[in-house]
Amino acid sequence: MLRANSNKALTIREIEYSIRIRDKETSFTELRDLLRSELTKFSANNGRIRHEASNPIQDFLRSNIERSIIKGDSTQIYFINYREKEGSLRIVFTLLVITDNINFAPTRQALDYLVKDTIVDYFEEILERHIPVNISVQANDKEIANFADSAVTTKQLQRPGRDLFTRTLAIAALAISIGLGGAFTYKMLNSNTQNENAKLKEDYINLLLEKKIIEAVKDQKFTINLYKIADTTGSTKNAKPETSK
Repeated sequence: MLRANSNKALTIREIEYSIRIRDKETSFTELRDLLRSELTKFSANNGRIRHEASNPIQDFLRSNIERSIIKGDSTQIYFINYREKEGSLRIVFTLLVITDNINFAPTRQALDYLVKDTIVDYFEEILERHIPVNISVQANDKEIANFADSAVTTKQLQRPGRDLFTRTLAIAALAISIGLGGAFTYKMLNSNTQNENAKLKEDYINLLLEKKIIEAVKDQKFTINLYKIADTTGSTKNAKPETSK
């Protein structure tokens, strides 16, 4: 893992290598298959087991670069964007390099030597056992990002006492504001609840009174009817027949 406490500026760059293998009488497919076959033999001789679906050319490049370049806490190299293009045989791959600005130059020099003078020479050697080939290499790098001196960043991370005091006051003011807001909200909710309860109580009492009044009126009418029936019955029984003269 890259350490941020380094006092050197950090750079991230991509180096694209293009290896072109040409032969006038051999097609792209023939060159690719021949190179893969020879590299598979190399892998078998070194006791390496490869999956059938893997690409021997890609595996060879990645393993040699990872094994040959010395990496440390401040330097990381990633093998990416491998592809094969037609036009004889063109092998293109990219190395993502993360390192200090000071270390990039020697790292780039070591990578160029490994690809151009070691790997390409080996490709030429194993291919020329079968056909004469012409191999050329192109390399281009571009800067992805460049970070300033991390010592400045470290200094900025150390907050002065005045900043700390201001931050403490701001936090205290925020806490007081939240507390007051909570108390006001609770009071409003409690007041609304009490008003609602009082209204419900009043409605209930009104409903109860209305029910009592209706029942009382019903009872009174029923009593009056009974008295009327009783009076009518009594009058009929006590009535004397009129004597005709």
